[in-house]
Amino acid sequence: MYWQLPTFKSINSTKSKEKKMKRNNFLTILTYAVVFFTNCSKSPSNFMAFDEVIYVNSFPQTFNVENGVEPNINIIGITGFAVLDTLLIFSTTDKEGLWYFVSLPNYNFLGKFLTLGKGPFEFIQPPFANNKVQLIKEDNHLFAYIYDFHIGRFFRMNISNSLLTNELAISLYKDSLPPFLFNIVMIDTVKFFCKEVNYNHTQQVRYILNNNERTTPDFMQKLNQVSIIQGEDINILTTGTKYSDEHQLIVEMPVGLNYVNLYSLDGSFGKTICLGKKLVDIEQIQSVKSYNRLYRFSGLTLFNNFWGVVHLNESYKTYQTDRKTLPSIFLFDWNGNPLAELKMDRFITSFDIDFINGLLYTFDLQYDEFYQFDIKDILQKIKTI
Repeated sequence: MYWQLPTFKSINSTKSKEKKMKRNNFLTILTYAVVFFTNCSKSPSNFMAFDEVIYVNSFPQTFNVENGVEPNINIIGITGFAVLDTLLIFSTTDKEGLWYFVSLPNYNFLGKFLTLGKGPFEFIQPPFANNKVQLIKEDNHLFAYIYDFHIGRFFRMNISNSLLTNELAISLYKDSLPPFLFNIVMIDTVKFFCKEVNYNHTQQVRYILNNNERTTPDFMQKLNQVSIIQGEDINILTTGTKYSDEHQLIVEMPVGLNYVNLYSLDGSFGKTICLGKKLVDIEQIQSVKSYNRLYRFSGLTLFNNFWGVVHLNESYKTYQTDRKTLPSIFLFDWNGNPLAELKMDRFITSFDIDFINGLLYTFDLQYDEFYQFDIKDILQKIKTI
């Protein structure tokens, strides 16, 4: 916020009028100062949120998810996974096969693709199957749109043809995109939602890239203005971001804040869903020692009728040493209303659902555990909410 003292010119030479003018000027300046400092004390830059906030303290239904089983899948070095139609897609540390494909529900190995390297269709850094990647079914074919973080390109992988021929079917879909983006979402063939670090690593800036022209709508400015102290951990502002083409909404999940933002890119819809009675103050987070700060959310996943996040609520210290808090999966409808809480009986960091077979799959990155849970009854009950 920029504030400058107003300047005044005397219009009367008499001392009495000059005295009156000075008194009025002083009162005017004092009023400006009071307004200025009042506004600054309530600066919106402490909250990466919209004006409309939904406060969630409970869920309409709560379910205990227990008795999971480990599928018979012999894959070493799993870093993430996603469910797409009748496939499980695993991102791995295998340099010769960064992505493994397994059939559902029988877990037959179908093939592995994508390699590390500097070739035309290779990656310097492994792409995660559930991050900066969009998995889409088009005309009965399965595709993956993959962002190349280091070079700034979008690839289009035809998963169906790759599995059919056992050869990688991939093409360059878009080049000359900004590299090193924290988030990128393809909206259509020429339009992308982007988020990058800026201002000496004190802010994360959102913008729309349309035919290579960059614009920042006013509602994004409200989120972009949030900043941290220079030298602080930029992950305070880190979010997982995904886009629902069906609902034309962005879901943005901060890792260390207690709220999630749900909004349209045209600015016609924007809500903040807060887990608790008040929004966490970003300035206050910076006053807490790093090991006492909280990992709040992970594993953002979108579905046709709802979306969900993993609620970790674990301090940095205990997460890295000896985790204490069993997580829940929080599910919300596309208006941002709470739908259901799934209380887990084991540690997880991400999840996805196979709706065809009524199975919940979970993965824990720290403990390298992949589990399957039968949730057919839960899915039926959620439909009735």
